[in-house]
Amino acid sequence: MLLSPRRSNTDSCLLRLSFQAVIHSVWRERNSRKHTGVYRTAQQLTRFIDKTIRNRSSLRYKSAEKCSALMIRWMGRNE
Repeated sequence: MLLSPRRSNTDSCLLRLSFQAVIHSVWRERNSRKHTGVYRTAQQLTRFIDKTIRNRSSLRYKSAEKCSALMIRWMGRNE
C-alpha cells in the first residue's frame, strides 16, 4: 500500500512521512501520559504532526525543486 506503483514519488514520500510522523507522535504522547501525566489535546497533536511533516519535508531533499513539490502538495491537502 505505501509503495504502490500507481502513486507519484511525491505522494509516496508524503505518505511515508505522514505515517512516520503519526506513529512517532502517538508513541511520544503515550510515553508522556505514562511517565509524566501530561496530556495533549487532539488539536495539539494534529498541529504537532503537521509541523513535523513540514519540517521533515523541507529537510528531506537538498534540491529546492523536490522540496517545494513536497511542500506544495502537503499544503494543498491541508487547506
